[in-house]
Amino acid sequence: MCKSLKIIGISILILILCRGWIYRNLIHYSQVGKRESITITNKNLQKEIQKQVENKSLDIHQIADIATTITNTTLHFSTKKASRNPNLLYTSGKANCVGYAAMHNGVANYLIQQNKLSNRIKTQHLIGQIFIFGIDLHDFFDHPFFRDHDFTTIKDFETGETIFIDPSVSDYLRINSVTSDTK
Repeated sequence: MCKSLKIIGISILILILCRGWIYRNLIHYSQVGKRESITITNKNLQKEIQKQVENKSLDIHQIADIATTITNTTLHFSTKKASRNPNLLYTSGKANCVGYAAMHNGVANYLIQQNKLSNRIKTQHLIGQIFIFGIDLHDFFDHPFFRDHDFTTIKDFETGETIFIDPSVSDYLRINSVTSDTK
């Protein structure tokens, strides 16, 4: 009995520690569309972003980390209809996957523009399908809420590096990057 509990405990610990790797190797995102970015105009949100940037030289990873931190600390997931405007979400705090991606993308765009990196780094708010073992998960749900799933991408054209982020998964599972075939 004691040996079985140790094996179960070690297995759970490995799953927790390797959850990002497991997720990225089992689950794949495929882009089916894009959404327009919404400019950050909320003065309190702008101040929050500036506070996170102090004395940092930004690269693609720091932009992703700051956008993720602000999104995860600001928003709470809701299955109800919610705004996708990050300026309103900063106050309401309730969002679905569309709002999470809009907030993440808006914060990343604000950082890119404020730090004059627009010629080098781009971010996009994407609409996608999620596949597990090559099977489209959306086929198993009839509700319109599960029609698609939003995520973001940040690309550094100088280095060629691209990061795909699902902000709602990041908030709940602490998995900060996902796998996609998007170019």
